[in-house]
Amino acid sequence: MLSSKNNDTADEELVEAIKENDHAAFKILYYRYFQKLIRFAYYRLRSIETARDLIQELFFRVWTGRERLNPQKSIQAYLYRSLNNLVINYRKLSSSQTSSLTDLDERKIKVAEQQENTIDIQNAIERLPEKLKTVFILSRVEGYKYTEIAEICDISVKAVEKRMTKVFVLLRKEFG
Repeated sequence: MLSSKNNDTADEELVEAIKENDHAAFKILYYRYFQKLIRFAYYRLRSIETARDLIQELFFRVWTGRERLNPQKSIQAYLYRSLNNLVINYRKLSSSQTSSLTDLDERKIKVAEQQENTIDIQNAIERLPEKLKTVFILSRVEGYKYTEIAEICDISVKAVEKRMTKVFVLLRKEFG
């Protein structure tokens, strides 16, 4: 069993402990990645409540499927890939539904707080194809290196570079 204060524990050790029903290890993993995952989901959804709900769903699935976890594979990549899939599925389901009043209020608050430039950039990013948007957010918002993004997205580093090049070409066209 791991101590819940042991934040230096490697991800592989945490996964091994989680597979053995170690609640403390699961808690460490949760707190280690929660803030990063919430930012990732928020930038995709623009709703903190929805982002939190999807992350809760993600960690519920991690815990219930813990026996299938592979300590030899990156848990970080697994978490981001799974969250990305949850976001895509959520957006597909909610695209036919109208926005709730809460979402509208959040958007109004954000628009009031942000400068016009920032809003234009965010809108341009939102219009990017999903694969390009994911790579851009991981790189520019989350600060991951191309090698880490390649692992998270299960693509080559060259594919990450090409996607980033496409993003910049599209943003340059958008802003002149």
